[in-house]
Amino acid sequence: MKITMVEINKQASSIVNRVAKTGEPAIIYKHGKPIAEIRALTDSSATRRDVAYQNLLRLQPARVDEPITEVIAKGRRRGV
Repeated sequence: MKITMVEINKQASSIVNRVAKTGEPAIIYKHGKPIAEIRALTDSSATRRDVAYQNLLRLQPARVDEPITEVIAKGRRRGV
């Protein structure tokens, strides 16, 4: 199903419900180009693929050796 940004902004709930009920993914288009896809979680092959990709990346938690308040303060001073 093709959905525009205008439609998703106005009808997000009904679009998500339709995807969940029918299992048909909704592809969201912005200015005529596909930018995102909404897919039902019952698609176990996609879930397995996403988990496998995350495992492939072997992402590790970020280590912060100083209190988070100091990290935030430094970021604010840098204009972040």
